[in-house]
Formats: sequence, structure tokens, C-alpha cells
Amino acid sequence: MPNVRKKAVECLIRCERGGYSNLVLMQELASGRFDARDRAFCTALVYGTLSRRLTIDRFLENRVNTPLSRLDEEVLEILRTGVYQLFWMDSVPARAAVSESVSLCREFRKTSASGLVNAVLRRCSDADISEAWSGIEDWTEYLAVRYSISPKLVQILSEQYGEQTEQVLESMSVRSSLYLRVNSLVTDERSAAEALREEGIETEPTGLSNCLRVVSGFSGHSELMDRGEIRIQGFPEQFAASCLEAEAGSKVLDMCSAPGGKTMCIAQDMKNEGSVTALDSSESRLELVRKLAAKEKINIVETLCGDASVYDSSAVYDRILCDVPCSGYGEIPSKPELRYKDPQISEDLPELQYRILCNAARMLAPSGRIVYSTCTILDRENRSVVNRFLRDNPGFRLAVPGQLPDCAEAVDGTISFTPGRGGSEGFFIAVLRQM
Repeated sequence: MPNVRKKAVECLIRCERGGYSNLVLMQELASGRFDARDRAFCTALVYGTLSRRLTIDRFLENRVNTPLSRLDEEVLEILRTGVYQLFWMDSVPARAAVSESVSLCREFRKTSASGLVNAVLRRCSDADISEAWSGIEDWTEYLAVRYSISPKLVQILSEQYGEQTEQVLESMSVRSSLYLRVNSLVTDERSAAEALREEGIETEPTGLSNCLRVVSGFSGHSELMDRGEIRIQGFPEQFAASCLEAEAGSKVLDMCSAPGGKTMCIAQDMKNEGSVTALDSSESRLELVRKLAAKEKINIVETLCGDASVYDSSAVYDRILCDVPCSGYGEIPSKPELRYKDPQISEDLPELQYRILCNAARMLAPSGRIVYSTCTILDRENRSVVNRFLRDNPGFRLAVPGQLPDCAEAVDGTISFTPGRGGSEGFFIAVLRQM
């Protein structure tokens, strides 16, 4: 019988070495050796341990005599998963969290560490996790440890959100809902929902056309996915594509297309009539777009490799989507490794985002529409970029759709999704119309 805790530790080691948690889990659980319950447990343990890693490490530092950096990676991840089970997994009895962690030492041939793991986790079980942050006087450090997030990112968010910072940080610990995109070219919402129910997967409509929210029973796969009838895609991403209001016969440019989810949404909204140019700087990632288009029976998408900030075309487009490269901090609930990403790495992004947006404006047809979007919550990549564009391009105006979903709010003519609100992740949308 496969050991689900061992698999979780193996996933965490891969993540620690640079792997993306969502991809690592998908690859590690693809074999089918685990049933739905085990898959759910492994996923919760991996995501949870990653999400609380900074807090867990601070807690462990006071209970392990050896610096954590000197522990074998297997032993460190065993301790981390043990602490997570003790304090955040109510379904796991404390004695099981300790004993199963000790057993893992044998599984990984680290028997010499069994005594250490047993002693440390027993001491942890008699303590309270709040000891990790109690007594910290510096507010930024307190928030970083309390909510397990990079102090540098805490500082940026504090400057942006002020008194609401702690609420925003807390929301980042709430897992977002799972949403499905229904391929309207081959089925419809009702038929897809009924077919999913036959597989034991319950969904509900969201109010956004061709978008379903998973209620229960979904373990990451469905026969409908194999047939190209549905795919997993976040609600804000689907909503951003709908904000283009692309119609059958339109000529559309997707400036940063790969891996192609929004591109397919646009083509489906157009009823597979017209043309969609999918531009991306990576030829290998464009292959993903082509494969997805073939799988979903879409034939109006033309792929083109190029840099969106300098791409030069004599053609003009009715609609242009600028889903630009960004820091991705809005996706922290589903990609917990982003919690520890240094914001300095993304400092140059606003200039690139601005160039892409200006380049899009040059190719827009009169009275056309641009949708600028990111999956981050940092103002410097969102409203600051849009405001700069509007100052330099007075012929454009912001336009907010008449009815917004409950998980979004209009802020100064733009649309913001805050992590945790209504089961959504963080996202930003600005609809720009040429007057």
C-alpha cells in the first residue's frame, strides 16, 4: 500500500529544489496508485506545509538544537509535515502525527534521525503554535512569521493596504475555489454539469457563461477533460477574457497567449468564427496553445512567436488582450511557494507591462477595446501602469462592465479580485476603450 505521507515529503523536497507545487503534485499523483482520499490528503499536506513553512521553521528553531539548514532534507520535511499535522490538520490525532513521522525516517533510510524526530514532535505537541510569533516586537517581522510570508512582501503590502494589511495576509491562507471552463463549441453548461454528476462531481453555475464552480467530488481529473469538453481555469481568468466582448467574426490579438486558456475562452466566445492571433515569446509554450486548440476543436487560432513589447504588425485588431507577465502574488493561495519569492525580482515588470500596453494601443482599431490584466495584487503592476498609460494616451477611457461578480469590486474604474473574497484568487482587470 503506497505511503501518502512519504509521497508528500517527496513532493516537498522537489518544491524545495525549485519545482512548482501544482506541477509537482500533478506529476507525482498521476500514476493512479492513490485513491481520491489519499490524493486529497497528500495535496492538503503539501500545500499546507508549504503555506506555513516560515511559521513552522520559526517554531522548530526553538526546539531543534541543530540549525535547520544542517538537517538532511528528508528529515527537515518530515519535521515540517509533522508540525503541520499537529496544528492544522484536525483529522490527524497528535499521536499519529508523531508516530507516522517517526516511521517516515525508516522509509527514507534515515533511521538515525528517528529519535530526533520523535523527541522534537513530542515537545511540539505539548506547545502552542502561537509561540512562533509571540513576543516579536517588530510589526513587519510579526506579520511575516504569523502569516508565513516574505518580510519584503509584507513591507510592500503594508505600504499599499495600511490597516487592512493583516486582513489581506490572512485571506492569502484561504484556498480558492476550483472552477471549470465549459467548451461551448462541443457542449453546454447543463450537459457538462450532468455528465460531471455521473462521475460523482458536483458543480454549480457561477453567473458567468460557461463557468462552473466545483462543489465536491473532483480529484483533479474527469473524462470530460480528456474529450476537451472542460478544463480547469480560474474564475478571474475567464472573466477577463469575457471583458473583451469578442464577437463572432472579430479580429483579436492575445499579446501574451501561452499556455492558451484565455485564448480558447475568446475563440469560444467568438463561436469559432473570425481570427485570434496568439502571440508569445516562447515557441515551446506556443506548442501548448496549439495542442489545446486542437483538443478543444478550435481552428481560428494562429500562433506567432514574438516579443509583445516590440511586436510590429501592420494589421489592426478589434480586440486585444494584454494578460501581461507579472509577479503573480494574487495566486499565492494555489501556489504557496510565491509567499517566499523576493519582490525585488519583479521590480522591472511595470516598465515591461507599460511597453506591452502601449504597443497594443498602436495596433487597436478605432473604437476598439483592450483588456489589461494581471494575476497580482501589487498596485505598481496594476493601477500605476494603467494610470501612466491613460496620462500618455488621452484617447482612451476606462470602462467597467455593468454587472460585476460578488468576488470582484470596482476601484477607480478598474476591477480587482482580492484573495479569499468569494473563493477567488487575486486578479486585476482594466478595460480600456478607444474613444
